[in-house]
Parts: sequence; structure tokens; C-alpha cells
Amino acid sequence: MKITIAGSGAMGCRFGGALFSAGHQVVLLDGWREHVDAINASGLRIDDVDGSQVMRVPARPFPAPAEPADLVIVFTKATATAAVAAAAAAAIGSSTLVLTLQNGLGNIEVLRSYVPETRLLAGTTTLGTELLGPGHIRALGSGETVLGALGPASSEYPERLVLTLSAAGLPARVADDTLGVIWAKVAFNCVMNTLCAIASIPVSALGRYDGFDELASSILAEVAAVARAEGVYVDKAAALRLMKAQFDPSASGSHLASTLQDLMNGRRTEIAHLNGAIAARAAEHGLDAPLNALITRLIQLLEATWPERVNRLHPDTQ
Repeated sequence: MKITIAGSGAMGCRFGGALFSAGHQVVLLDGWREHVDAINASGLRIDDVDGSQVMRVPARPFPAPAEPADLVIVFTKATATAAVAAAAAAAIGSSTLVLTLQNGLGNIEVLRSYVPETRLLAGTTTLGTELLGPGHIRALGSGETVLGALGPASSEYPERLVLTLSAAGLPARVADDTLGVIWAKVAFNCVMNTLCAIASIPVSALGRYDGFDELASSILAEVAAVARAEGVYVDKAAALRLMKAQFDPSASGSHLASTLQDLMNGRRTEIAHLNGAIAARAAEHGLDAPLNALITRLIQLLEATWPERVNRLHPDTQ
């Protein structure tokens, strides 16, 4: 397949590298020129438990050339979906499939403006990946990608993409309830992603907090209530089990959550599309979501003040 990755950060490079290695014609599109230049000059370096490898995947800065792809995978931050979709529009032809595996709420609504719902697929992935520098990522832990159609798409589309991803070493399966899968990932991130960012800790450290179950359940209750108001069921018990499974270092325990990575690198976080979206949609439905509203404000506080954070005591106060 001719595949364009729209947004080639950590996850985009991991998928793009795997698909390229499997023999597909892959182009990595991104707005970070230093990153694009590094990939073209020295190749894409991917570190994992087996060592390090370099792949000569072609990379280009936005916008996409007027060369329609068979598949466009959108991996940009939710905050940039509108801009990236516009910059990648030339790669979306009359038969192009578009797949979003992004975090957060609101991405599907934006992409509907660029591709008919019959060719728009969505889902989530639990693969942990970190961007270490220009042209350099680290692949962490195991996971799977779950995707499905959003409307009356041909049933072959999700199956085709699952086969393509799985053959490239990216385990995947078709979702029975696409929106339910997306909301389950939102629920996961509204707890794990933001709590790790607020505490500045890796995922595994949450497992050492005795009050985790109670805190996570309270946040999940608000998310589930908003989902229910929008006709989607979120299984709170299953969500909590999935979170606790990530405490194992062999899963994603050593992983730094994407919101924490954003803060550490001075980037805007996706908080408005996670807890912020829950709080906003709760208000629209006449519901209360005080914990998600508070978490949103705390992450925004960290965004505004991160460079001034205190990492150690001043000698005079020790």
C-alpha cells in the first residue's frame, strides 16, 4: 500500500517504520523540520528491547504533495488535528482510507470534513512509544491496535487494515463498537495520563499509591456519565483493570505518559481533548464533572509554570 503518516512523532514513526519494514510505500509527514531532516539524512532510529535499528523511511515537511495515498494514518496531537488535516488533504484522494488512532475527543468531527464517513476509520492503540530526539524514538512494551468503521463503510475496510497492521508486526483487531473503544481510551487517559503528569511520575509509580482505586473510580464515574449521555457505554470496572495492568514494567510501567512528555518538552498538552472535553460535555448535558474540571486546571497550571518548577531544595532550606 501507499501509506502517508500525517503527524510523525513517536507513534507515527513507530507505525510508519513497521509498515515500511513490511514493504509498504511509506511517507512520514511532519511539521518539525529538524525531525524530518534528521530522518532523511540519517534514517529513522528505533530503539527497543532487542537493540536499535535504522530505517530509511522517506520523510517530508507539511503540506503533503498532491499524490493521493491508499491510506492516510493521522497521528498528530488532538490540538493540531485541524491544521494537520488541512496540510495532509492533498494525500486524500477519491479512494483513500483515512484512519485516526489519536487520543482524545473531537478528532473524528474534524476529519469528517476531509473524507466521507464511509472511508473514515477510527480506533486506539496501547503501544507505548517515546520520542527521544529528531529522528529517534523508543518503542516500549507490548500492546494492540483496535479499529473499526464509523458509518456504513464496506466491511472489508477494517479487516483489510487489521491484516495490514498485523502483518507489519503491529497486532490489531476489528472493534465491535468503535466509539466505545475510543471512549474507553479517553477514560484511560483521563486517569493515567493526567495523574502521571501532575505527579511527574512513570506509570508504574501510580501502583504504589494506596488511594489509586478510589481516585481513579471517582474520575471514571464522571467520564462514564458523560459517555452515557452521548449514547456510549464505558465499562468502569474493565477500565480500572486495564489501568492496573499497566503498572507491570513489562507492560508500560516504565513509560512516561504523553502529557508528561509534552510538559517536559514545552509542548501544548491534549488536556482540552481529554478531561477538559469531559468537563465541557458534562456542562452541555447538565451534568457535573468537578474532578475532571480540576484536573484540567491543574494541567493548565503546569503548562503555564513548568519551567519554574522546583526539582530540589535550595541549600539554605535543607
